Amino acid sequence: MPDIVGVWRVQAQMVSDIAATYGKTATLTKEHMVYCLFKHTASQLLRDVVMRSGERFLVRPVSLRMMQSLAAKISIKVGQRAIGKTVARYAPVIGAIGVGGYAYYDTKGVAKTAIELFSKAVIVLEGESADQA
Repeated sequence: MPDIVGVWRVQAQMVSDIAATYGKTATLTKEHMVYCLFKHTASQLLRDVVMRSGERFLVRPVSLRMMQSLAAKISIKVGQRAIGKTVARYAPVIGAIGVGGYAYYDTKGVAKTAIELFSKAVIVLEGESADQA
């Protein structure tokens, strides 16, 4: 698990850098970050937070309760993956290759999502949070 947390830190910095590349650093929110980091892992859970409308993305603010719920559901998915990786860790070389492969695949997905999101117009909806919809 510490390896995955380290990967997420690097990925979060990458998302921030991609947002800066597209001039969207000032509008980067926690919803953007969660969407970019976990869209490819838990797309069904995030469909109410970020929606695509033509060439634009609509981002709904998320309450603390909703963010905690999303975090709990995402952690279950990550935990299931981690259990599979724990078995592989008994053989250090296979475990290292497995974690490296996962980090590569996951980081590539995060980058693709961030580029797709920040290369389009992003509208943050005011007042209506995703857990109210």
